[in-house]
Amino acid sequence: MFDRIGNLVSRYWILVVAVWIAVATGLHFVAPHWDDVTNDGDLAYMPESMPSVEGEQLLRRAFPENHGRSEFAVVVERPNGALTNDDLRWSDRLAELFRDKQKQLGVVEIWNRNTDVVGDQLLSRISKSGQATVTLLRLKNEFMAVGNIAIMNQLEQVLDQAKVDAPGGLRVGLSGSAAVGGDMLRSAAQSIKSTEWITIALVILILFVVYRAPLLVSIPLVTIGVSLVVSTSLLALATQFGRVPGFGWWNFKIFTTTKIFIVVILFGAGTDFCLFLISRYKEELERGLERAAAATESVGRVGHALVASAMTTICGLATMYFADFGKFRNSGPAIAVCLAITLLACLTLAPALLRAGGRHVFWPMGLRQWRPGDEAHEALDSPTTSRFWEWASRVIIRHPGLILMVSILALMPLFYAGLDLKISYDFLNELDPSCVSVQGAALAKRHFPPGDTGPLTILAYKPDAHFDQPEGEHRIERLTKQLYELDGVESVRSMAEPTGDRPGYFQPFRSSGLKKLAARRHKITKANYLTQTPELVGKVARFDVILDYEPFSPKAVATLERIERYLDDLTKRPQGDWTRAHFARAGTTVGIRDLAAITSSDRVLIERLVVICVLGVLIVLLRRPLVCVYLILSVLFSYVVTIGVTQLAFAWWYADVYQGLDWKVPIFLFVILIAVGEDYNIYLVTRVVEEQKRHGPIEGLRRAVARTGGIITSCGVIMAGTFISMMSGSLRGVLELGFALSLGVMLDTCIVRPVLVPAFMALVEEHRWFGPRGPASPSEAETPAEATVG
Repeated sequence: MFDRIGNLVSRYWILVVAVWIAVATGLHFVAPHWDDVTNDGDLAYMPESMPSVEGEQLLRRAFPENHGRSEFAVVVERPNGALTNDDLRWSDRLAELFRDKQKQLGVVEIWNRNTDVVGDQLLSRISKSGQATVTLLRLKNEFMAVGNIAIMNQLEQVLDQAKVDAPGGLRVGLSGSAAVGGDMLRSAAQSIKSTEWITIALVILILFVVYRAPLLVSIPLVTIGVSLVVSTSLLALATQFGRVPGFGWWNFKIFTTTKIFIVVILFGAGTDFCLFLISRYKEELERGLERAAAATESVGRVGHALVASAMTTICGLATMYFADFGKFRNSGPAIAVCLAITLLACLTLAPALLRAGGRHVFWPMGLRQWRPGDEAHEALDSPTTSRFWEWASRVIIRHPGLILMVSILALMPLFYAGLDLKISYDFLNELDPSCVSVQGAALAKRHFPPGDTGPLTILAYKPDAHFDQPEGEHRIERLTKQLYELDGVESVRSMAEPTGDRPGYFQPFRSSGLKKLAARRHKITKANYLTQTPELVGKVARFDVILDYEPFSPKAVATLERIERYLDDLTKRPQGDWTRAHFARAGTTVGIRDLAAITSSDRVLIERLVVICVLGVLIVLLRRPLVCVYLILSVLFSYVVTIGVTQLAFAWWYADVYQGLDWKVPIFLFVILIAVGEDYNIYLVTRVVEEQKRHGPIEGLRRAVARTGGIITSCGVIMAGTFISMMSGSLRGVLELGFALSLGVMLDTCIVRPVLVPAFMALVEEHRWFGPRGPASPSEAETPAEATVG
C-alpha cells in the first residue's frame, strides 16, 4: 500500500502540494478563530452525578437571583495604621465605580461596608486594627470561566484609574477565586505563545545541527506548519457542528490549554516522522536512485513503521474519550486527530517536497557516493555517532544480562520514589508569585480569614422543615451553632446569624441585639438564606460556611469532608431535626474535591486502557507477545522513574511550598510517554526484524541497534526539545509537565530503547524464550533488495 502511495506522490507531487496548500488556506478562512471557540473552567465539565454539580443545580433553582459561583475581592489596606475616613470614602467611591460598570462586567452583586446586612458581615471580618476593608464582586461565572479574563482586565483598568486619586500610602489588592481563575487563564495564554515560538526555534536549531542544510530544514517545518493549520482549523470548525440541524447531540469542545499539547506533540512527532523519511530518502539517493524513485522507495520502506509508531500515540490519546471529566474526554481525541493529520502530511506533503528538491535539498553538505560492498550508507548521522553506536551495540550483545541488571538496579531508587505519587489541586499554589491574585491573596490573608472569598455553601433540603416558620427557624439556629463548633470552621452565615456572628444568647434591648434582630428580618437576609422560589418555599435553607483555610487547599477539603460526615450523621439520627434531610454542597472547595475524585478515577481507567490499547497495537504489528509485553513494561518502568525524579526535583525547587505535582501531570505524562516511548521501540524492533532476516538473530539485533541509534537519538532530542519549551510558561503545572515529558523522552531515548530493550531481546534470542529464531545466517535470509527498512 505504501509503495502505491509513494508512487502516486512522486508522480503527482505538484498536485499534492497544491491540494495541501488549498485545504490549509480554505480551512483557515472558513473555520472560526481558535481563541473565539475555546472554553475553560475545570469545574464546569464534571459529570452531573458529582456533589458539586448537584449543589450548583439546586442553588440555581432555589436562589436564582443570588447565585454567585465565584468572587473578586478588592482589598484596601493601610499598612502602618488604621484606615482613615478619607481612606474609607475612597474605598466607597471605588465600589460606586464598579457599580457603574456592573452590567458591563457581568457582576451579580457588589458588596461593601455600606451594603445592608452584608456590610455587617464584611465589617465583622475586618481586622481588629482596622487596617483593611474589602469590596466583594460576585459572579455567576465559574472561577475558571474564560470570560473572567475580560472582567479581570476591566477591573484592573478601573483600579489603575482610581489609584490616581487614592490617599497616599494605601495598598490595593485583587484576590478571590475569580481572580485566581483569571490569572490561570492569562498565564495559560502566555504559556501558549511562548511555547509556540520556543518550540519552533528549538526544532529549527536541532534540525540545523542534524542536517546543516537550510532547504532540508524547511521541509519538516513547512509540513508541520501546514498540518497544524489544517488540524486546528478542523477542530475549531468541529465545535460548530452542534448548530447544524439534526446535530444537537454534538457537544465537542476545545480548550485554551489544549493548544499547548497540540503544538509540542505535532512539532515533536511530526519532526520525528520527517526525520525517518528524510533519512531513508537520503539513503536511496546515495544508492544511486533518481529523486522520483527515491521518493517512492522512501515512502514504501518507512510507511509501515511511521504508521505503526503513530498509531500507539493516536490510540493512546483516543482512549481519553472514555474519561468522565469533560476536558480529558475532549482533549485526548482532539490531539489524536491533529497527530493523524500530521502523519498524513508526513506521508504525502513531505515526500512531495523532497521529490521537488531532489539532491539540492542536501546543499551544502551533499551526499556520499555508495560503492558496492560499502555499508557506510546505512550508518546514520556523523561518523563519530556511528562509531559510538557500533561500539555500544557490541557491548550490549556481548553482556546483555549484566547490562540489564545493572541498569535496572541503578534506576530502582528513583522507581520507588515514583511509586509514592503526591498530587496537588491547589490552584493558587500553581500560579507564579508575581501574579495579581497571589499578591492580593497574601494581602487579604493578613486581615481576613483565608476562606472568606470562597465560602462553602450548604443547602438543607427537607420537604417538611417549614423553614419560613418558627419551627424551621429553630432548626436553622441549632444547625448554625453545631456547624460553628466544628474544627476548621471560622464562621457560619445563615438566617439565624446573617452577619456570621458566633451564635448564642443575645439581649434584644441592647444596640447589638437590636441590630442582629433587624438583620434577621431584613429582606436581603431572607433572599440570601431562605429560598423564594414558590415550589421550594419553606423546604430549602442556605448556610454559608467560612473555613479557616484557602478554598483550594488540602486543609479546606479535609474540613469539608469532616462537615459532610457530620451532616450525614444528622440525617441518620432517628426522629432528629434533620432525619431524612438532604444536604447539598456548592462552592470552590466542593468543586476542587470533586475534581480530585473524578480525575483520580479517570487516571486509573485511562492508564489501563492505554496499556491494553498500545499492547494490542504492538502485538498486531510485531507478532511477538513476549517482546511486546516487555516493551510495555519497559516504558511503564521509565514512567515511574520519571515521576520519581520529577517529584524529587520540584520538592527541592519549591521547598516548603511544595504540596505535590499538579493534578494534570500524571495522566498526560502517562498517556504521552507510554505512547511516544513505544514509537521508538517500534522503530527499533521493526529494524531488528529486517536485519535478522538478513544477518541472523544476534548479528541482526546488533546491526539494528547500531544503525538506528543515531536517528532515534536525534528524534528523542527533538521531541524532548519541544516538550522542554513548555517550561517557558509561568503555570507551575505546565512547567512540571514540560520537565517530566522531556526527562521521560530522554530516559526512553538514552536508556530504555538503546539498552534495556536490546539487552532483553539478546537474552530472548540466546535462550529461545519464544518461537523459532530467525535465520541463523545471511544465506538463509531474503536478499537485501527484498528487505524493508524501518
